Amino acid sequence: MTMKRKLSIGAATVGVLIIGFLWLRWGPDSWQVQITGVTGDGRDVQYRIETVEAGTADTLIFKNADAGFTPPYFKFDSATLQAIASRVTRECPQEAVTVHGYGLRITWLDMFPNAVSIDAPKRCREAPTKNRGAHAAS
Repeated sequence: MTMKRKLSIGAATVGVLIIGFLWLRWGPDSWQVQITGVTGDGRDVQYRIETVEAGTADTLIFKNADAGFTPPYFKFDSATLQAIASRVTRECPQEAVTVHGYGLRITWLDMFPNAVSIDAPKRCREAPTKNRGAHAAS
């Protein structure tokens, strides 16, 4: 095998590894979870969405941070997403929802996947009405 061919194979291998890492780090993913809580104020303390993977006892924590102009997500609505997660926690704590996001959970690096959107039934996403609140108080 010639030196040029070895270099080509080496460069291709490194390229595939880099693309694979970038896809794992920033590629889209979805998780079926139950949202158990929300934390953070978005300023001093980063927003977090606490979940349990549906059908298991495995905890998965998402960060909920604006990506700004960073492609491909251009995320600017972390406060709105945090409000939706909070409503889902209150209105449908046992409901499995789909959280869309990107990133990896690497504990020792304190890395969390970043939530981009939450697919939940409409009744879980809406604010409670007076009638629903009256029934809950009785």
